[in-house]
Amino acid sequence: MMKKEEDFALWNQFLEGDEKAYLYIYKLYAQDMYSYGMLFTTNSELVKDCLHDVFIKIHRNRKKLSQVDNIRLYLLKAMKNYLFDVFDKKKELFHNDTIEPVFSPEYTIEDKIIRQEELHYQSRKIRQMLESLTPRQKEVLYYRYMKNLTYDEIGEIMQMNYQSILNLIQRSIKKLRETFAESKVYLSIIIQLILISFLIL
Repeated sequence: MMKKEEDFALWNQFLEGDEKAYLYIYKLYAQDMYSYGMLFTTNSELVKDCLHDVFIKIHRNRKKLSQVDNIRLYLLKAMKNYLFDVFDKKKELFHNDTIEPVFSPEYTIEDKIIRQEELHYQSRKIRQMLESLTPRQKEVLYYRYMKNLTYDEIGEIMQMNYQSILNLIQRSIKKLRETFAESKVYLSIIIQLILISFLIL
């Protein structure tokens, strides 16, 4: 992960018209942005189009852009905002059970070394846990425990203040703890299962 000073310098090079810096930014973050976009929709082509449009937009408007010392966060925010603009215009992309696109991480691991019986049990338990959470609860846990974002960074992406993010995380964990208390799964194990779920579900 790049340091803030490195991000600041790279972004400035891009703002000054350095095409190599622009291409380097694309190389560094395009895949991350694509994976992030796929958390909100299963439409791969839509995500690719939005990714392409975001980079075209920042290139076209770079003389108007402000200083940035966290390029990754800036681009993830831009990706989400662009996607949601598309969702607003195309209501059919919304899921019926929510007013916002469902945050639903689905990754696969080709080499599943874990024994099948354990994997089956864990997958079932994890699905039950995740199904008990709202889309925003899933999203905030993903940012905090998978991406290691700070509360302030999460707040920027989700457009919520620090205290609201803190409350949302606490409510999400409390809900899991209360819902699955009978299974005697400790909180740390619950968090581990959630992290695993973003990789195997």
